[in-house]
Amino acid sequence: MTSGDGDHQAATRSERGPEPLIAGRYLLHEVLGRGGMGTVWRAHDQLLDRPVAAKELHILTHGDEEHRIRVRRAIREARAVARVPHPHVVGVHDLVESEDRLWIVMELVEGPSLAHRIAETGPLTPQHTAVLGLQLLDALEAVHAAGTLHRDVKPANVLLRRDGSAVLTDFGIAALDDGEFLTTTGELVGSLDFMAPERVMGSEVGPASDLWSLGVTLATVCGGQPPFRRPARPATLHAVAYEEPLLSERLGPLRPVVEALLRKSPDERPSAASARSALRRVAAGEADAGPLPSATVRVFAPSYPSADADTVTSGQERLVPAGTSGPTALHTTSLGPAPGQSSRPRGRKRLWWALAGTAALAAGVAGGLFVAGVLPLKKDPKTTTTTQVVQSTTGWQGVTGVSVRRGDRVTVRFTSGAWTVDYRNKPMTGPAGYDANTDKSLDGAKSCKIKPTAPFGTLLARLSGERNLPVHTVGRKLTFRAAGKGTLQLAINDAEACVQDNSGALAVQVSVTHQP
Repeated sequence: MTSGDGDHQAATRSERGPEPLIAGRYLLHEVLGRGGMGTVWRAHDQLLDRPVAAKELHILTHGDEEHRIRVRRAIREARAVARVPHPHVVGVHDLVESEDRLWIVMELVEGPSLAHRIAETGPLTPQHTAVLGLQLLDALEAVHAAGTLHRDVKPANVLLRRDGSAVLTDFGIAALDDGEFLTTTGELVGSLDFMAPERVMGSEVGPASDLWSLGVTLATVCGGQPPFRRPARPATLHAVAYEEPLLSERLGPLRPVVEALLRKSPDERPSAASARSALRRVAAGEADAGPLPSATVRVFAPSYPSADADTVTSGQERLVPAGTSGPTALHTTSLGPAPGQSSRPRGRKRLWWALAGTAALAAGVAGGLFVAGVLPLKKDPKTTTTTQVVQSTTGWQGVTGVSVRRGDRVTVRFTSGAWTVDYRNKPMTGPAGYDANTDKSLDGAKSCKIKPTAPFGTLLARLSGERNLPVHTVGRKLTFRAAGKGTLQLAINDAEACVQDNSGALAVQVSVTHQP
């Protein structure tokens, strides 16, 4: 049954008599609101003598497979919310079947939605927005701890109690962690304006996806407009996936928090703990939200001399969760004590002598190297990193922001996205291209391949300069030494003359390490 069918059903019910009873217990009053998945009624629980909200799902409890999927989704909605007892998550009391339809009986929140509030009174101040943001962040953490993703966080799904506090509601498209995929293949369920890029690109979603939607919500209620909303649906999808958010100056001190939550890569978004710390500062009226590290930060373990004075261990780069202890971060230097040593200050003289001794030791080592013919010392390699979106509907695309010289180490790393070389007949695939059977089914168009030995859909790379150098198969990650100077170019393994029926795009990270 469509949304329109549900509205007609509600109107018919109102015409045939006031206050019908469902499940022999819940007396319906007036309609509070309608959405794509249901109609919400003010109701009264006659058994427990309390006001409730009854959500009539716009689906039948019997029918074809699509109806059965929707029924399971509705049941999961009730289960998802019932698993999260939290002051800022709407409470679910009951799930009943009546008149061949499912009804979810919930806590009645006596207040407008956040979307209605903004429409009536205008945007909120950064401080007020941060207060609500903290409440919603707490709610989402409880949701995630229960193994649930909300997947549709937006102002219309936030209700305001009489005291002004926020309540997260409408878990109609929530996905639980028990593995059943409830949406039709290729279906985008949710509000595009508030949907995370990884959902748009068909990549794996997680708690960071809800944090993205929280960031869009904060930007909307404080700035007045969703930062990715465009006049047409395709333009909105493109903006979410590839464009920077359009943020209002009204955000003020809230802007750094929002910008961090709206980082395209989920790994680069701040953790809930970091976001909470920043929101607390804004809610307290401070002008600076403080640092917002990503949920996973790149750190570098510095080199230390071993017991053998002639041996020095090389630094190791690794990823650690933000907020946990780890080695010194990139581009920073720590003068902390070695393990087992006291951290008590030793005074300026001791520090001066330590620095002087270090300088003398360095001078002695340098002198010995010079005599040995090793000096002059070489500079450390310099690495430049950028991100690039590779379209499936275009031929070779130059990577901007990096230059490549002979001998440079080039790394291309896939981060998100999917594409297809035949959107009418073939599924989406990732950077490694199609499996052998799917690729073989395209043999009739094999003349379209750029690299014959690689499957259709494979991510390719090459250097284009004075002469075209070899075409590399990237897959999920490729590192190679540049055989010459040129522009790094990326493409889908499908010649430019054959891309008319392609669809999708990949996001990649490109790093070039220049040898001095």
